[in-house]
Amino acid sequence: MDVEQSPTRERRTSFVVLLLGAGTLIGLHATNLLPWLLEGSVLSLLLGLAGLGGVILLLALQVVHYADALAIRLGEPFGTLILTGSAVVVELALIASTMGSGEANPTLARDSMFAVLMIALTGIKGISVFEAAREQEKTLREPLQDSDLAAMNIGGSITYVNLITTISVLALIVPNFTTQTTEANFNGPGNVVLIGAALGLFSVFIAFQTGSYRGLFTESREQRQWLGAADGGHEGIPEVAPAVAWLAAGLLILVINAESMGELIEASLNGLGLRSAIGGTLVGLLVLAPEALNALRAASRGQVQRSLNTLYGSVLSTLCLTVPAVLLIGELTGTKVILGLDPLEMVLLGLTLLLIRPTLGKFTQLDGLMLLVVFVFWIALQVI
Repeated sequence: MDVEQSPTRERRTSFVVLLLGAGTLIGLHATNLLPWLLEGSVLSLLLGLAGLGGVILLLALQVVHYADALAIRLGEPFGTLILTGSAVVVELALIASTMGSGEANPTLARDSMFAVLMIALTGIKGISVFEAAREQEKTLREPLQDSDLAAMNIGGSITYVNLITTISVLALIVPNFTTQTTEANFNGPGNVVLIGAALGLFSVFIAFQTGSYRGLFTESREQRQWLGAADGGHEGIPEVAPAVAWLAAGLLILVINAESMGELIEASLNGLGLRSAIGGTLVGLLVLAPEALNALRAASRGQVQRSLNTLYGSVLSTLCLTVPAVLLIGELTGTKVILGLDPLEMVLLGLTLLLIRPTLGKFTQLDGLMLLVVFVFWIALQVI
């Protein structure tokens, strides 16, 4: 979908996507299709997974389209907040459905959160940084000067990275060193402290981000100068109320379909005898589909900070909201939840957090390539 398409075509496309999603939902639950897929051959299971994944991707495209429209109407950072909040809803639906189906998978939440972190901060950010730098550098003189490079708003970026570092270490590394339990998790009081820290930090951050610190999360002065003062206005952009309605409808159908997706993912892993970490990677890919599209689109336009807001916001909301939710779900369902990463993953997390720390607030294509190397290395480790 394109934000600037005609209103009639836009409504028609949105209606068709919603109809396809609703039809898929009815077909899975009003017939024996879902049980047949879950109990059938591995081939039919994979075909069902691919088909449902395609429908969810179309719904995700609709969500990102209207989130993009809201970002233009409301300004940053409200648009990306809506988008990242939508992604967390999708992730929780996938994790909750998978936790409640099939064999217990105590590391699913950890694996999906780590996958979201690695995909967003190394894969998508690597491509976005490379694309933003390439787009800006190709129109400038050589040799390039520091003032020519794509620029982030360093104040907001440092705040994001510091928060992501704090919560990721507390939730994914510290559990490995606690003496409260014999496994990589906390006991009841420890979980209460972690939940309070995650929700408290996130609440305070949102209050500042949408209040007195809002200017830290808009494009830097250098980037605004490169982009130009004109933003094209709001011509052809959906109004706020219709955009919210279409986004909510698409998100609702997507979340309900995601429950079936979780069951298919769990059954596929069991049928193929694959590592449980791959399930977390699949969840992460589905969750990040809207953000990935939004971030890449913004980067291709040279909107560096908007791209970073989308990626960093997604990771931060995933950590701060998913951790409390899965701990509560685990408590209610009696499912054990393991948060601590394996040693190799802790090293990759440390390297990623080191590479994303802002230095001079400028980007080159080499910065993107370094992140992509880490991403490819991590992906390779999932399959070998």
